Amino acid sequence: MSLNYCRILHTSDIHLDDYLGGKGDESFAQRGLIDAVDKSIELNVDLFLLAGDLFDHNRVKDRCLEFATEQLARVRCPVVMITGNHDCLAEYSIYHRYEPETAGDHIHFIRDPAGAVIDFPELGIKVWGKGIVNHHPDNRPLERVPKKESGAWFIGLAHGYYINRGADIYSSLITAEQIEASGLDYLALGHVHVFSEMKHGDTLAAYPGSPNINQGTPEMTAAFVELLPREGVKVTRIELASQGQLASRKLKEPAMPSFLG
Repeated sequence: MSLNYCRILHTSDIHLDDYLGGKGDESFAQRGLIDAVDKSIELNVDLFLLAGDLFDHNRVKDRCLEFATEQLARVRCPVVMITGNHDCLAEYSIYHRYEPETAGDHIHFIRDPAGAVIDFPELGIKVWGKGIVNHHPDNRPLERVPKKESGAWFIGLAHGYYINRGADIYSSLITAEQIEASGLDYLALGHVHVFSEMKHGDTLAAYPGSPNINQGTPEMTAAFVELLPREGVKVTRIELASQGQLASRKLKEPAMPSFLG
């Protein structure tokens, strides 16, 4: 069976909170989600991946949840999303009172702490994802990745800190060896707010950066992923706003000095 050509928009670390503005005066987080959805429509992608930290904390109020639902409903393709460390699936999780699936049948939120696989036979893609329940040094985001099956692209979502060697003190650690052993064609990462990509074995992995410039990075970015039947996986860093737009937004909301979260 031949593989399909597919286009993916990969985002993470939007960090929506209760700082919300009206139309034309949105917060950085609001604008980041709006721009990510707009870009997915512009690029006519086949799949939208959200690799954790849609929300900045588990106490966000109903107005913020309503905004998230409105934006997720705008996406014109299947959405697969997991939790991050800020909106983790602990006992106090926001996801015990919020169901992203209310935005439409195209939303696939992975709640199982052990992870789950979602099959998109029309795309020739299987997506495995595992969100964070508790963010601590013993958490291993890439534990128990299922074995890849032939005839379909195998995509993963995980939220954690990648490092090539050492640094076992970090919580939710992702290692080069784990990426190589995963057998994934592409690993959509979240947690680090700066775009970066790495390849280990046959697996290409990337952080898309954050579309929220209030997260310590001066750029709003996402990852555009192409699944190419002959060449393999290609990932491209894309900017979600011009420098002029960024300059005007910086005047409205103070930036938080964090590249990791």
